[in-house]
Amino acid sequence: MENLRSLIELVTKKRIKKIELFDEGSRNKNSNYFQLFDGIHSGRFKTDEEAAAEIYQCDPAEKKYLILKTRLKQKLLNTLFFLDFHDPDVAEYKAVAYECNKTLFNARVLLLHNSARLAIPAVEKALKQAESYYLTEIALECARILRQHASKEGPYKEFLRYCEQADYAENRLRIENLSERYWEEATALLRKSKTSRDKVREVAKKGYEDLEQSLNLFASPWLMMNYYRLKSLYFQLVDDYKEALVVTEETEHFAVLHPHHFTRADLARIVLRRMNYLLHLRDLETGAATVEAGEKYFIEGNDQWVTLHEYYFLLAMHAEDYLRAANIFQKVVLHSSFRQISGNRKERWLIFQAYLHYLYKTANLKEIRPLIQNSKTGFRFNEFMAELPEFSKKKRGLNVARLTVQTLYHLEKMNVEYLNRCTDELARYTRRYPKKDLHFRSECLISLMTNMRQEEFRYYQTRRSSERIYEEMRQTSMQYLGGNWGLEVMPYEALWGMMLDRLKDHRYG
Repeated sequence: MENLRSLIELVTKKRIKKIELFDEGSRNKNSNYFQLFDGIHSGRFKTDEEAAAEIYQCDPAEKKYLILKTRLKQKLLNTLFFLDFHDPDVAEYKAVAYECNKTLFNARVLLLHNSARLAIPAVEKALKQAESYYLTEIALECARILRQHASKEGPYKEFLRYCEQADYAENRLRIENLSERYWEEATALLRKSKTSRDKVREVAKKGYEDLEQSLNLFASPWLMMNYYRLKSLYFQLVDDYKEALVVTEETEHFAVLHPHHFTRADLARIVLRRMNYLLHLRDLETGAATVEAGEKYFIEGNDQWVTLHEYYFLLAMHAEDYLRAANIFQKVVLHSSFRQISGNRKERWLIFQAYLHYLYKTANLKEIRPLIQNSKTGFRFNEFMAELPEFSKKKRGLNVARLTVQTLYHLEKMNVEYLNRCTDELARYTRRYPKKDLHFRSECLISLMTNMRQEEFRYYQTRRSSERIYEEMRQTSMQYLGGNWGLEVMPYEALWGMMLDRLKDHRYG
C-alpha cells in the first residue's frame, strides 16, 4: 500500500492534465486527425499540398494545418511508449530491450523525485533481464544506478557486486562497439565506388583477428556475429570461397542456437551470403540444395525471396544451365508480387530476360522460349536492344550488363551504328587508369569492346591486340556483392568469347 500511495502522490502532483495517444482502431473516422493519419498511411497524400487541400481546402502554410500536423505528431510520439513488440518476425531481445528501457525511464523519474524505494526493485529486475539477453548498454546503466544506490544505502558487499557487474558490462560494451566499428568500416568501404579490395581486406582481417582474442572473455551474440561477418568477408576478398562457406555454416549454426536474438530474416541473410559464395564457385548443385533447404527462412514473394532467386538464376547462368535459369526466371516473374518489386530490381529481371532471349535466338534453345515469353514484364526485345540506358554511376552494374547484351545483339547483325553508340556509352564507365578494385573486371570488358571497335571489328586483329587485357581480366576473380555491384549475368570471359565468335563468323563464316 505504501508503494501505491507514493505513486499516487507523485502522479497527482506532477502529471500533465491530458495525455493524448493515437488509436486508429477506436478514433472517430471523421476527425481531421484520422483523415491526415489515414491519408499518409494509405499513400493517398503524397504531399502537404494534397493533405491541406482535402482536409481544410487551404494552403499547407496556413496555421490550422500546421497545428493539426504538430498535434498528430505529438500523439504519435506519445504512442511510442505503448508499442507491442511481440511479433514472430521481430527478435525477442528487441521486445525485452523495449520493456527494459521503459523500466529505466520510469526508474530515473522516480529517482529524480527521491523515490528510490520504488525505483530500485524495478532496476534490479531490468538488470537480470538485460544480462540474460546480452543487452549490454542497458545492463551497464542498471548496474551503475544500483552501484550508486548501494554506495549510499546498501551493504558494502552489495556495492562491490554492482561494481563488478558494471565493470564487466563496460568492458563488454567496449569490445562490442569495437566489433561494430570494424564491420561498419568494412561496409562503408565496400559502398565507396573507388575502394581498393586490399583496404577492405585489411580492415576485415584486422577486425576478426582482434576480436578473436575476446571471444572467450565475453559472451555476446553481437560480438560473435560481427566476428563471423568479418571473417567470411576476409575469405571472400582473398577469393577463398570454400573457407568463406565454412564460416557461413558456423554463422548459421550459431544463429540457430540463439533464437531470441536472430530471426528468420537474419537466417535468410546468411543463406543469401552462402549463395553468393556458391555463385563464385559456380557450384550449381550445392546452390540448388541450399535454395531448397533455405526457403523455409524466406517469405515467398518478398525482397529477400526475390534476391535468393537472383543468386540462383545467376548461378544457373554461370554454370551454363540455361534451361534451369529460364525456369527460375519464370517462377519469379509469374509470382503475384512481381509487379510490386522496386524499379531497379525489376530492371534486373528485364536484363536477365534479354540475355535468355538472346541465347534462345542465337543458340537455338527452343525449350526455353515458352519460359521467357511473359507479358507481365512488358519486355519487347527489339525495343530493349535499341534503347540506350541513361548514364548513371549508381546504376553502373545494371547499365554495363544491359549495354553488353545490346552489343552482342548488334554484333549478330553487324550494325556498326548501334555498336558505336553502345561502345560510346560503355566508355563513360571507365577510368583513365583502372585500378584492381571492384570495377576492374567490368572495365577490362569495356576496354576489350572499345578495342574491338578500334580494330574495326576485324577478328584476328581484335583477338591479337586484346590478349593482354583479356589475360588481366581472366586473372582477376569476379566480385559480386549483390544488387548492381559487379553484376555479371554471364561470365565476362564467356561473353567476350561469344563476341569474338560473332566477329569470326561475320568475316570468315
